[in-house]
Amino acid sequence: MDSALRILDANANRAREGLRVVEEYVRFSLDATAFTERLKQLRHELVATLQLLQQAAGDGVKLENFRDTAGDVGTGISTPAEMKRADATATARAGMKRLQEALRVLEEYGKIVSPEAAAGFERLRYASYDIEPLIFADGARRSHLAEARLYVLVTEALASTDALTAAREAVAGGADMIQMREKELEDSAFYKQALAMREICNSAGALFMINDRPHLAKLVNADGIHTGQGDLPVNLSRRIIGPDRLIGRSTNAPEVLQAAFEEGADYAGVGPVYATKTKEHRAAVGLEYVSYAAREAKIPYFCIGSINRETLGGVLDAGAKAVAVCTAIIGVKDIAAEAAWFKERVMERNQ
Repeated sequence: MDSALRILDANANRAREGLRVVEEYVRFSLDATAFTERLKQLRHELVATLQLLQQAAGDGVKLENFRDTAGDVGTGISTPAEMKRADATATARAGMKRLQEALRVLEEYGKIVSPEAAAGFERLRYASYDIEPLIFADGARRSHLAEARLYVLVTEALASTDALTAAREAVAGGADMIQMREKELEDSAFYKQALAMREICNSAGALFMINDRPHLAKLVNADGIHTGQGDLPVNLSRRIIGPDRLIGRSTNAPEVLQAAFEEGADYAGVGPVYATKTKEHRAAVGLEYVSYAAREAKIPYFCIGSINRETLGGVLDAGAKAVAVCTAIIGVKDIAAEAAWFKERVMERNQ
């Protein structure tokens, strides 16, 4: 029994440590509220299950009393790979594996002390399996989002060709993100077009976003949605599309930008910088707001609103690091070449 209690103590520590490593990643690297809350819940469940194990061992038996760090033959054994991590994501992945392995050990050796606690460790292990792919898919999307510089909005009525061809040529020209923006399209037709556009984006390594319609974004496995001030709040959209998808929010003033961050939006649209036909109901915000976003934005942002060859320089001069463009790219004959021109200009300013 003593050796089993020693094993349980060691793996209780490993599980707590591994879980904390992952929790810090989603909190500080991903800024992912939903995942942070879920991992915090798992941490409390782990503590409760460990307490159940401790109670079954008896009041006079403390797991830590069986700890013998000095006499542990494994403390001096390590491999070169253990001392190297490529980045925060690799560190979190290692923490997740440490958590899962420790939970399996707790489950198996816990059966000696408390079958009930062992069952609790099993539930936690399966919960970690469920959340693992979501966290790291979300991490990949957020990493891509952070590096995105050109976001192209596709509305077929504004394009020089059909929507799918416009999307295909835009990503060929270097668009990092595509948004399907078809306000008038009925759900059935929207769904079919979104499926095809998602495949185009996936093949090119571009993020595929849908304007609002979180239910359809979920169905077609889009990378996320973009929402306006009149659409569902971020928290309700998140409940539909899940914690691992991106949500963008249109903003037109400092307080709206701050609210988007506080509500959990992953990125913001900043604009319309200039008056635009796609947002005729909204007044232009001008370059002053662009400069404010460049200084104060806590999430990635894309400047939008009549950004074209003539206006792009002023927007970049105001501090913009990324832009969202519609007609100026998809409305020309050679969409790929125009997207490449915009991407090159923006990238030059980000070097």
